[in-house]
Amino acid sequence: MIVKSYETHKINPKHHKYVLFYGKNEGFKSEQILAILKNLTQKKIQKYDEKEILDNKEMFLNDLFSKSLFEEEKFIIINRVTDKIFTTIDQIIEKNLDDINIILNADTLEKRSKLRQFF
Repeated sequence: MIVKSYETHKINPKHHKYVLFYGKNEGFKSEQILAILKNLTQKKIQKYDEKEILDNKEMFLNDLFSKSLFEEEKFIIINRVTDKIFTTIDQIIEKNLDDINIILNADTLEKRSKLRQFF
């Protein structure tokens, strides 16, 4: 789903499990992410950088796929995303996990970017 900047209020974490924000306007992107997060007080929110995930991919995936008895859903924000993380995101989406929401925050992405085409 592609949403224009004036339509970001349509993003609902219950229906949109994976969201990609890209562009140069960091202030607007962080404002929209905070707007989504303000209604998610009971969920566990984790923040990562792409480099952290690529350096410890197995540990990240194990943490992601393991489920605690005390937490219902995980909400993950990955900053500074590029096409290097595409295969990892594809693996996560293939598992079709209902209890995980992911927001990807990227700088400018080219039109032929794998991430941009996927979303």
